[in-house]
Amino acid sequence: MKFLKCKLIALCVIGFLSIVSCNSSKTKDSKTGDESIKQNTKTVKHVSVIKVNSPKAGALFTVGDEIIIDAELKDVETKIDSLIFESNGVKTNINPSDISYKLLTKDFSVGQNKLRIGAYSEGQKIDGYTLRLRFKSNIIPENYKCKVINTFNHDKGAYTQGLVYEDGIMYEGTGDWENSSLRKVKFETGDVMLNMSLDPKYFGEGITIYKDKIVQLTWRSHTGFVYDKNSFKLLSRFEYSTEGWGITTDGEKLLMSDGTNKIHFLDPEYDNETGSIEVYDNNGPMDSLNELEYINGLLFANVYQQSFIVVIDPKTGKVLQKIDCKNLVPSEYIGDVNNVLNGIAYDSENNRIFVTGKRWPSLFEVKFVKLEER
Repeated sequence: MKFLKCKLIALCVIGFLSIVSCNSSKTKDSKTGDESIKQNTKTVKHVSVIKVNSPKAGALFTVGDEIIIDAELKDVETKIDSLIFESNGVKTNINPSDISYKLLTKDFSVGQNKLRIGAYSEGQKIDGYTLRLRFKSNIIPENYKCKVINTFNHDKGAYTQGLVYEDGIMYEGTGDWENSSLRKVKFETGDVMLNMSLDPKYFGEGITIYKDKIVQLTWRSHTGFVYDKNSFKLLSRFEYSTEGWGITTDGEKLLMSDGTNKIHFLDPEYDNETGSIEVYDNNGPMDSLNELEYINGLLFANVYQQSFIVVIDPKTGKVLQKIDCKNLVPSEYIGDVNNVLNGIAYDSENNRIFVTGKRWPSLFEVKFVKLEER
């Protein structure tokens, strides 16, 4: 009996160990309910029946280029009896047996444009393909230089991010962490008449005046502020999804830069985005657009860490002019990547343009003079 009892105990232990071993194996190597389903379920990826051999997606062209689209149809059971190419609002019916299409681009905008190809069978669309191409400007910008008309004192402590003039007063927005401000300045002397500091958590950026309000952006906080122009009383705040750099107005909408080559259009009453343009010159995208000023139908923009200003057609995004302002850079800041040219303001009543830079000792009244062609 003693022997039998021991034998039974041994069998029970072996059985228990087998159960533990099986459970352990199942936990490590097998999939339980949902895991098994997840493992056996495959995501079915749609494969287009249309193949574009050239050009490649994202290829860069010049507005006005004639581009040959070389495409083909993959072997499919469904007979494709027609193809429709659509670009810039124009639709063209193509014979599916010989897919070679000449894309005319003289009316294209700069930046990304889409070519849509639809495949049809018995009048029903069964597939679609979108080819995205980029276009640079077909205009070579005219070259200008800055001629100094007058020089005024400017606070060297002001890390200038925004500059706007109205009724004899210069309004200035400054940046830097814990030192951002909004100022009202007597520009003839450089004296600050009214100074409001921003909360230290905000890095101030561009400003503009819309009616009786001042709009100020911040850099990476996705937050803008709207103040009473006279008292700087905070009236409201708004949000945007990009970084905030420069801002101006054409009287109807706000135009905002975000440090890329894109200009966003904002509704000044509701602050929501209503459209945008991409900015290109004849070489490609004009990146790092910064402080903005709208002057007589054109958009003037500083380019961050560059000593020139670009003049942009706000309808097309094409760069029309480049203005060399190297002669304005203070000698102590030549080669400095921080204290750079930034700040453009326009006196519409007297047709005067003012420019300055970050922590520059001077504010300049300037005239832009076209360089003679060589």
